[in-house]
Amino acid sequence: MKVLMIPSAGGGLGHISRCASLARAVRRLDPRADVEFVFDTDRMRPFNVQAAAAMGFPPRLMPPRPRPVRDAVIAEVLGDADVIVDDSTRYLITHRARLPRAGWVSVPMHPIGDEIFLDWPFMRQMDAVIWAYAPLVGLLPELDLVRDRLVVTGPFLDFGEVPGRDAARAALGLGGPTVLYAPRGFPFGAEWGHAALAATVAGVAAARAAHPALSLHLTAVTDPSALRGVPGLPDPLPGWITVHGMLPAKEALLRLSAAAAVVGEGTSTMHEAAALGTPLLLRPGPIEETRRLGEALVREGAGFDAAGGAEAMTRALRAVLDDPGEAARRALRPARWCARAAGWTRRRGWCWTSGRGGARRRVSSPVALATMP
Repeated sequence: MKVLMIPSAGGGLGHISRCASLARAVRRLDPRADVEFVFDTDRMRPFNVQAAAAMGFPPRLMPPRPRPVRDAVIAEVLGDADVIVDDSTRYLITHRARLPRAGWVSVPMHPIGDEIFLDWPFMRQMDAVIWAYAPLVGLLPELDLVRDRLVVTGPFLDFGEVPGRDAARAALGLGGPTVLYAPRGFPFGAEWGHAALAATVAGVAAARAAHPALSLHLTAVTDPSALRGVPGLPDPLPGWITVHGMLPAKEALLRLSAAAAVVGEGTSTMHEAAALGTPLLLRPGPIEETRRLGEALVREGAGFDAAGGAEAMTRALRAVLDDPGEAARRALRPARWCARAAGWTRRRGWCWTSGRGGARRRVSSPVALATMP
């Protein structure tokens, strides 16, 4: 079986990481499945090509599709698919007219504007629409328009064997506590991203007065030169800041498990940290889905509010470091709802879905959703 996954090539890293989790689950559950990624070059952010390759899925590139070559391009890039899984690229469903044998599954993101309602004619053409968010985000009323093909899974989490914090720290050879933040090429724009990075660095610097062994690890930095010139960021960087490129999935999860705290900016980071029980410093990105999840986590007492500038980050980080018992209790709260949402355990990853009509069922492979009756 050939599965082609088409994550948003111009959006944030979360689209790629959740497709990668789904792809790894497909490969594990059905070793005969051949899974590849496809990126639309018309809407591509170069950072995402490197990110997908680092996760083990170097993408096929779909070139522009002007009318004279449209059908040839679609046949060349998508023609071998048995199942297509799009993550926020449902505009490509029009090409299904040239792909009669392929099943199609769509994974929409929480709308920034009114996209779910405006795109319901596209989603009516899908075999299944997956809502892959934690229960705290809620189910949008607009999804009633595709209720007959809606599958609610909760977040895609496929961790394999991830050790707990002490074992992860030992495996990485870490000394003092670490804070983890992934700038990810500033997907919310340079102005917002620079402010978030500067606040994080300043917050860690201030917290080091009471916790001098504290260090900051920046991950998913494919171009370190992009850090130069960020207002408030020292140049050169002090020794307590370590910069990493795109990490393999196994190491990224190991570092997430080992961290004393992680900056929760994007939805996928919040989901993964919550499931691993890593305390969250919540500074959600400026879009509806991240704000909604971040505010819900703060409201439920499941994270630490770090929204704002350096003072807010310092306050949240000191709360984590000064009272590790309370930090651990808060970190366990979202881990419980992640487990309830997706049948997750540290060993197993997600496995349960709610099928059409709300019936609960187990699927042998995530792509089986495309052919559910």
